[in-house]
Amino acid sequence: MIAVKPVSPGADYEGSRALLPREDGFVERDGVRTFYEVYGTGATTVLLLPTWSIVHSRIWRNQIAYLARHFRVVVFDGRGNGRSDRPLEPAAYMPHEFAFDALAVLDATGTDRVVSVSLSAGTAWNALIAAHSPDRVIGASFIGPTLYAVGDPFPDWAKVPYNEELESYDGFAGQNRYFIRDHYHEFSDVWARICLSEPHSSRGVEFSVGMSLETTPEVIEATLDASDMADYENSAERLAQGCRELRPLVSQLPMPVQVIVGENEQVALPHWGRALADDTGGEFELIPRAGHAPGRKAVRFNLALRSFAERVSG
Repeated sequence: MIAVKPVSPGADYEGSRALLPREDGFVERDGVRTFYEVYGTGATTVLLLPTWSIVHSRIWRNQIAYLARHFRVVVFDGRGNGRSDRPLEPAAYMPHEFAFDALAVLDATGTDRVVSVSLSAGTAWNALIAAHSPDRVIGASFIGPTLYAVGDPFPDWAKVPYNEELESYDGFAGQNRYFIRDHYHEFSDVWARICLSEPHSSRGVEFSVGMSLETTPEVIEATLDASDMADYENSAERLAQGCRELRPLVSQLPMPVQVIVGENEQVALPHWGRALADDTGGEFELIPRAGHAPGRKAVRFNLALRSFAERVSG
């Protein structure tokens, strides 16, 4: 497998850190290195999983310092961004690869069991770990579960043709192979604004675009080709298929489940999260006036995560 080593140390868009890690390092699987960090010293470990490779682990910057006051916190850069390697083969971005990376990080950090927390695309690897390694997960929290698209309506960004080259991309706001490939900076800005739909989110958008520019359009295209996007008309079709694949898996999860969704979600619509909670018998929390990412309403997200982790850990 050909892996492209990080071209950036990941420092430009880390932001001012409220807390430094107690430990960091790399694990390697099949020639791909994954960078991890450990914060805090609590008896319970919270694993903050990576999301789509368009961002890295600093997407959790507003959760790490708070949660580390109460728990031990493990984060890692998902392959494709941050300080982790950037494979160019789509097969390297299959959901099970992220799940195996997570288990490798747990082993490297001497972590037996965790409360696993995912955001957006991380829904898939969170579900895989919880289903196939239930002895490692005492509770699973899903934030903005993008890959649980139970049905209509779908957001506008997901309904545009993905594999069709368009004559113009002026004012374009969607996922399209050629928009990503040829207008990656614009795509990064559009995607950040879809995720951060709350008013006065300009700093968050800037930060997210900065993380996006630490990887390449070739990597992002590979992550989407890993889900066979070449065979689908648009992202909505693939999301619906992903839900059909995940639903039998999550319905058998033996551990407590939490689902958190922003009221103003434009990526993973609130009724998707409610369906995931219903299918798992989990608890559902809707955060008022919040969008897709847990940054702009960090207090509500953090309190919900802390409460869940304390309950499931006893």
